[in-house]
Amino acid sequence: MHRVLLAAGLALPLLATAADAPPDPDDSLGSTRWVLGASLNEGPIYFGQRQRAAGLKGLFALRWRGLRISNSGAGSLLGDGVAGGASTELYSDARWRVRLGLRIDRGRFIEDDDEQRLKDLPRVRSTLRARLQASHSLGEQGSLSLSVMPDVLDRGGGLLVQAGYFRLLPQLDQALPRWRGHWSFSGSLVGGDRRYVDSYFGIPPGGQRLPAYRAGSGLRSLALGLGWQRNFGERDGFVLFGGASREHLLGPAARSPFVQTRGAWRFQLGLAYRG
Repeated sequence: MHRVLLAAGLALPLLATAADAPPDPDDSLGSTRWVLGASLNEGPIYFGQRQRAAGLKGLFALRWRGLRISNSGAGSLLGDGVAGGASTELYSDARWRVRLGLRIDRGRFIEDDDEQRLKDLPRVRSTLRARLQASHSLGEQGSLSLSVMPDVLDRGGGLLVQAGYFRLLPQLDQALPRWRGHWSFSGSLVGGDRRYVDSYFGIPPGGQRLPAYRAGSGLRSLALGLGWQRNFGERDGFVLFGGASREHLLGPAARSPFVQTRGAWRFQLGLAYRG
């Protein structure tokens, strides 16, 4: 079961509730910043499954000059909205920011699950993805982004495309004084080419439990999230954060025979130290 939890954690969608974080006020100063912490995550063991699991995940992020290195979700605690890996800034002005990076995609390895439903699904090999992201500022309260992420090692991972939206919610901060901190809303629309969708949602012929299924290109999922963050210190110090997101599978991903439910909730609660 521990291997299932590990595989599930590595295969979660690109939207993570930790990404619902306010921008770092020191981001434009080029100062060295770092984050170290952990989060408890609860959600489906894999896309579209009713069976759920919880697991603890370590968080690390480093920003040094123009370089950013983090695992998924940790960089958001420094105001960085990308989903893990290493990245550098190519262009930046008052409205636009363009970044180029790399991240490890660990693929899919599910040895077992309680119902044995996913046993016929083949392993998807880990690979390295490039990530080109352009983001447009909507003022101090929000942003829009578009990311393109190809499999640069050509291991069957295909191409991922993600559109994202982020907005701080100061009205909610004022309406919930007992939960003072920073509330935010985020949205993510993810799609992929035929190779990606077929690798993660297709089913090869010859299985005993599930019928064969060839998935084509298209949208994968829409996710909406509500996040909360409280800083115990103006710049450095501990950060308590949490959130919930609702994901809905779309298109050929939603039609895969192994999908039991198209909609699912995911939850996160974490504590980190920011220096």
